[in-house]
Amino acid sequence: MARKGFVDEISELLKILSHPIRLKILTLCSKREFTSRELREYLGISKPLLISHLKKLITGGFLEYRIELDEERMIVRKFYKTKEFEICVNSELLKKMGKGV
Repeated sequence: MARKGFVDEISELLKILSHPIRLKILTLCSKREFTSRELREYLGISKPLLISHLKKLITGGFLEYRIELDEERMIVRKFYKTKEFEICVNSELLKKMGKGV
């Protein structure tokens, strides 16, 4: 299998950011930490759909989480928050990408 080029990597990151639900998740989690339950309730989506979006955001490096044990209820909770990132697509980046095409 061929190694992904720079253009492919940038394209994948932009695909991750192109979905409205994922952008909403990042926006919410940039304000404070949210549990998956809070995100599901706020967004009105199913657990499997939320997990799919969370995985893509984590894999892309846009979202992180911490785990906390609720000893009273004996459950584990994940708290999600947006990681610091910056993406700037400008002519300089396009020139750099053009070298690999």
